[in-house]
Amino acid sequence: MRPGCGKQANCQVAVTLSIANHHARPADRLSALSAAGVDQRYGRARAKAHVPRAITFKTKPRIALEQIRTALLAGIAPGVVLMDASYGSNSVLRQAITGLGLCYVAAIVSTV
Repeated sequence: MRPGCGKQANCQVAVTLSIANHHARPADRLSALSAAGVDQRYGRARAKAHVPRAITFKTKPRIALEQIRTALLAGIAPGVVLMDASYGSNSVLRQAITGLGLCYVAAIVSTV
């Protein structure tokens, strides 16, 4: 399983969970607001992007953890979670993944 960092546009970010198996396709993709999008909740950027009010701010690590949990509940065979530094540097995410009984390989910036 590999959470992907995604691109930010119109105050939104996309987080994907990719599963390395015979199908090799993104398993899940969620749209979320960036912090700038929340600050502009009633502003032109949110309206221009057609962001529903039901979508609220979540950090990318939180979205990634929700996707991993969803994949496990759906019966997708667990594997090693691979994370780049934007996820790997998040100790809460690493602890939660360990708590799920999963192993991970993570890039961690030297200041962490």
